[in-house]
Amino acid sequence: MKTLQQGFTLIELMIVIAIIGILASVALPAYQDYTVRAQVTEGAIAASAIKVGVTEMLADDGMAGLTAYAAVIAADQANIITARIGEIEVIDTTGEIQVTMLMPQLGAGTDIVAYMPTIGGNPLSATNLTGTLEWVCDAASGASTTITGNYLPAVCR
Repeated sequence: MKTLQQGFTLIELMIVIAIIGILASVALPAYQDYTVRAQVTEGAIAASAIKVGVTEMLADDGMAGLTAYAAVIAADQANIITARIGEIEVIDTTGEIQVTMLMPQLGAGTDIVAYMPTIGGNPLSATNLTGTLEWVCDAASGASTTITGNYLPAVCR
């Protein structure tokens, strides 16, 4: 007479649970890094709007326009900040945009995503205003970015 198996044994179920636990322990840190990167992207998106203003004011009025735009951004902080962005500052002498992130995963409000405008690989100055404007955001290129590289957007790593 034949006997048919009617279900799983306890050992088979425990093995499946152990495998699921191992997979979860590998996937959870990767997922947490992914969510932090997605939240840091909010700062990059906010900075992209400010980049347009810096570029236009620089093209229109040079360093004086940059100084005026930095004052406008400083005065409009109430409309700029969000749950993850504590402050956006435009440095009037270099045009650098510094976005201070407010995320407990990163630190206590001291983590900055910074975008530095350069012309010919050099920071903006009164003597360096002719040429193609390029934006750099990694600390190695001179930007004031303090966030760990694995959380930054791909163009900043």
